[in-house]
Amino acid sequence: MRYLSCILIYLIQISSIYAQDKKSADDYLATASLYHLQKDHVNAISNFELAFKIKPPDALNAYKAAGAYSLDSNVKMSTYYLQKAIQIGWTETPWLMNDPYFEYLKKTEPHLWNKLVAEAREKELAYEKTLRLPGLREKINLMVLSDQQLRYKKIQTKDKKELKAINLEIAETGKKNLAEVKNILNTYGWPKISEIGKDAQNNLWLITQHADHDIRFQEEALKKMKLLLKSHELILENYAFLTDRVLCNLNYLQEYGTQVNWTNHGMASGFRSIRNEWDVDNRRKKLGLTNLATYSLNYGFKYERKTEEQYKYTQKQIKQQVKKLIDTALIAFKKGNFLSTYDSYNSASTFSEGMSNAENFKAAIVFAMIAAKEKDQRYKDIAFDFLNLLHLRNKLKKNSLSLMDQFNVLHDDPRWVKLLL
Repeated sequence: MRYLSCILIYLIQISSIYAQDKKSADDYLATASLYHLQKDHVNAISNFELAFKIKPPDALNAYKAAGAYSLDSNVKMSTYYLQKAIQIGWTETPWLMNDPYFEYLKKTEPHLWNKLVAEAREKELAYEKTLRLPGLREKINLMVLSDQQLRYKKIQTKDKKELKAINLEIAETGKKNLAEVKNILNTYGWPKISEIGKDAQNNLWLITQHADHDIRFQEEALKKMKLLLKSHELILENYAFLTDRVLCNLNYLQEYGTQVNWTNHGMASGFRSIRNEWDVDNRRKKLGLTNLATYSLNYGFKYERKTEEQYKYTQKQIKQQVKKLIDTALIAFKKGNFLSTYDSYNSASTFSEGMSNAENFKAAIVFAMIAAKEKDQRYKDIAFDFLNLLHLRNKLKKNSLSLMDQFNVLHDDPRWVKLLL
């Protein structure tokens, strides 16, 4: 019996280890996508192939695998996956023609390359005939392509003068693209997949997602997307991304866990704070998204979901820490130690929903009062930061604001006029 018990324990241990090591196709694809982005073709290829052994590739992942094999100077496999991608739905020929991942295939096999491009274009033309607004699709896709070409050009150059010119061009292109997207949304609402295709709808979202300087526009776009939620005419992943982007831009807790924290070295360190984190995978599942443990692999870190008890304990700790920082700031303010006031309030403001709207407003008053005494511009700036957050949240009482003497010092700043609009 003792011998059998030992065998049973051993088998349970082996099963447990196996279960921990076993990865899904989505896990491999997430890891492959990270390596693909980093142009680490060796690791990208191995993870793509492991994923494809579990389930066949979709058009996007077949396309990515083709790019990785081209970086690996493997014409045969690059061609194989590129043809597969085209056959099962890859539709962006202009992007293919300008994709730097395929430089090797393009240069070493020009005849084969031209044949593949022609095949892709033929498939794309057939696809366009199924859409109601093919011209709009083309316009959107070319906007993003021109932007990405400039950004790739920026990476390639080391000349400071040329870099400055490219940055100006990127900024100007960004302004034009955003203005055009606003015009599109005013005319069509959020265009449906059946109108412009998944590729163009994704590119439209990409421009919107990066318009962080215009949160009002992002909110309007999100409202238009929401109207399509139950219609099968919307890329649900993009809805989740924009929802979280808007929430994070307003310093709220995110809903779906699409936004991550970045280190100074350009590496992701973990997810930004998530509302009711213990239930986030259920919310993601409703939109057809992978769980966060799998999604985190796209960014190169491992994630373990918090239990409800762990989440509530963490939130309690944050509230206590924020309260301590605010108390420290107010004590320092009374003592005239304004730098300490600044540092403590600034730290408190970094926690998502750490400060209430009332606390944000009180902080604005404190820094406006300091700005009236000190010439240091930082105090005006942070006062406007707190007020602008409340303005964007629609929590600023403008009528009473204009009557408060504490803010007189801010009246000569153009930002004050914007707050009252």
